[in-house]
Amino acid sequence: MIKQHPLIILSPIKKDKAEELDKRLSVIRENLQRSTETEFKKVPTLHYGRFVILNRDSFRDEPTVPVGTRLIFSTNFDGDKDTHLTELVTNITPYIDNIYECCEGYPEPGARTTESRKKYLEKYSIKTSAFYNGAPARSVQQIHQEAALRDYIWNYIKDNKWDEKASAVDIHKSIRKEVDLRSEFEWSKEKAAVQGIKWFNLISYGLLLIAAIPLIIVGALYLFFFHELWNKKQTLTLSQLDDKKVNKLKEVEDLFPQNQFTQVAVLKPNFIRRLNFQIWMLRTRVLANNVFVYGKLLNIPTIHFARWVLIDKNRHVLFFSNFDGNWQQYLGDFIDQSGWGLTGIFSNTVNFPKTKFMITGGAYDEEHFLAWSRSTQVPTQVWYCPYPHLSIKNINNNTKIRNELWADLNEEQAKIFLKRF
Repeated sequence: MIKQHPLIILSPIKKDKAEELDKRLSVIRENLQRSTETEFKKVPTLHYGRFVILNRDSFRDEPTVPVGTRLIFSTNFDGDKDTHLTELVTNITPYIDNIYECCEGYPEPGARTTESRKKYLEKYSIKTSAFYNGAPARSVQQIHQEAALRDYIWNYIKDNKWDEKASAVDIHKSIRKEVDLRSEFEWSKEKAAVQGIKWFNLISYGLLLIAAIPLIIVGALYLFFFHELWNKKQTLTLSQLDDKKVNKLKEVEDLFPQNQFTQVAVLKPNFIRRLNFQIWMLRTRVLANNVFVYGKLLNIPTIHFARWVLIDKNRHVLFFSNFDGNWQQYLGDFIDQSGWGLTGIFSNTVNFPKTKFMITGGAYDEEHFLAWSRSTQVPTQVWYCPYPHLSIKNINNNTKIRNELWADLNEEQAKIFLKRF
């Protein structure tokens, strides 16, 4: 079973190279939008890649520690980190050099080798606090293969006139016979591994949670009486945001059926809030790794990958998401399906909409939550995905098609199989 992992590299940009780097990233972005950019395809294990320039202007609220101008490079990839770094510095060497020569400490031209480039990227890589994968164990290659299989079967179904008396089982057998004749689909006969709920881990966590209920109650009361009661009610709405900034964000949205979201927020400057955020990250890791393994994060079926990353001595938090649909739909799903989760996590950040016991208010205060989300969002200079036209539902459905194709199905199961197209 191939696992997917996150990589994030946070590098300081040379003071006189920020504008030049922005121009270079703009060229890459424009080529990607025109579908003329092919370099990223040379990294076959890369699910998503993004470059973001982070500076003081990226923060809506006053940072609690000094921040410089930095470059974020974020990827989601198959396999281990060392192999991924090797692929990056060997398969797209001109890309890496062109971008990182604008950053402090990158090897000079005469000193650039595979190892020196890897050493630089490793030096500035940082840990992810929590990570979610909407299609666990699905490699880039598998996603492409299963999409091709699905399309082939769908065309076969459309191109044939089926007898009205044909049962679903008969059609399923006919499809399987047709695919069996195609050598390019030989790989599909091996059943794809699908991760299930890890009940032992979940039960263990549940028992710890039950044991911690008294502490949770005391903590919630403390936060309510000593923090939440004194928080100011937010009044900022979408209509009050800077049009120039919002338009810059929209320029790189809705170019494909998938979209990206990059956000930076300032944690509230007290130990209790930072501790509470870490507790929520632990909860997120447990649930993402053990429960949310069927393509839904908190019942939201549109998220491919998401992650939270603490930076700057754990004073600021980055949030990255790759999702289906547009920005409004995405945040609307969060509000409707998991407002409590968003509220629990982001209520620990500055100027998040006022909450009560970290349950009500917050994300459920839709008008002010949407304004907070937009105002803390950061423009993404470059965003890449090798399958931008596939939704997370498509990806998980295609794996089911593959596995059900070679299974012996009864009539009811065969009908379900045919409904997948």
